[in-house]
Amino acid sequence: MNQEKIKILEMIQSQTITPQEGAELLKALEDPKGNDLKIKKKEAFKMFKIRIKSSDGDKVNVQIPLEFAKVALRSQKGIPNLSKKMENMDVDIDFEQILDLIEQGTDGKIVDIESGDGDTVQIYIE
Repeated sequence: MNQEKIKILEMIQSQTITPQEGAELLKALEDPKGNDLKIKKKEAFKMFKIRIKSSDGDKVNVQIPLEFAKVALRSQKGIPNLSKKMENMDVDIDFEQILDLIEQGTDGKIVDIESGDGDTVQIYIE
């Protein structure tokens, strides 16, 4: 089983995406020409990266394929546990706007926040 399929199954298991969304992604991997979620060649290797450092020493590093990030953001759940972590740090990020930036083909750093308490959040598409 290839790595993309394993990641999709792990996202279903962790309830990051619904089984239906997972099935759509798996179908897109098998027949990208016949599906709305087709993976464009130039986006196939792009990664969605989130780096969080809290003032109390917590660190979060998330790196997932861009196509998986799109599904997670469309599911209205965002990235699990990430939203909770940002709430605890008093950081508010509009994931709908991030999805819009992804859909527009934005590359590079799209979010760079540093709070007065020393908490930092950075989001990249690379």
